[in-house]
Amino acid sequence: MISRSPKVFSHKNAQQRRQRGFTLMEVVIVLAVIGALSAALAPMAFSYLADAKKTQAQNDANRIAEAIGKFLQDVALPPYKNNTSSTKSQVKQSGDFDCLYSLLGNDYTIATDATTGASWTTSAGVQCQAGSATRDTLENHLINNTPAGASANAYVTTGKIAWKGPYLPSLPADPWGNKYVVNIGKSDPGASKAVWVISAGSNGNIETAADASARSSIDPSGDDIIARVK
Repeated sequence: MISRSPKVFSHKNAQQRRQRGFTLMEVVIVLAVIGALSAALAPMAFSYLADAKKTQAQNDANRIAEAIGKFLQDVALPPYKNNTSSTKSQVKQSGDFDCLYSLLGNDYTIATDATTGASWTTSAGVQCQAGSATRDTLENHLINNTPAGASANAYVTTGKIAWKGPYLPSLPADPWGNKYVVNIGKSDPGASKAVWVISAGSNGNIETAADASARSSIDPSGDDIIARVK
């Protein structure tokens, strides 16, 4: 009869098992620590991202406002002229533009105009909504000198009072993918209203009215971001 001797576990085998167990435990601990750190840092990362978008929108709005100011210095007219008539008065004429908007980005509608009386998107306001005949792109006035999209309507480019652009290299959508808009029609000297560039912010709704008095400080409403032109 063959006797079976009991298995003998060497010290080396026991040590190897312990090492494998400790390695697995360490992995679990490391994963737990990473998870905890991620949970703690995620809100901070999102906050930094949100702040970066706000800063970018404010910088863009400031650049557009500065470009409009330089345009006005050069041309001695606000960039709201349709130029389809021979009248080149600084006073706003019938058919001149109420609104300028960046070509890139989502358009605003009555549903996204949260101002009282829908002051950006109805006939009583500045008509920045898609399809309006009284709006034009910022690019047509500040970059390409093609008001209403036509070179025949161009501002003069010679003499003391002349278009000396482009006043901006390009225009983006705002950081949330919407258009920048300007209530440019309010620059009519007879309007006595403020003019500013606006981004609707993260919620995509315009909440700052388009017809504030020129004497107002113009504080943005909601999460809107603005830069005053006049």
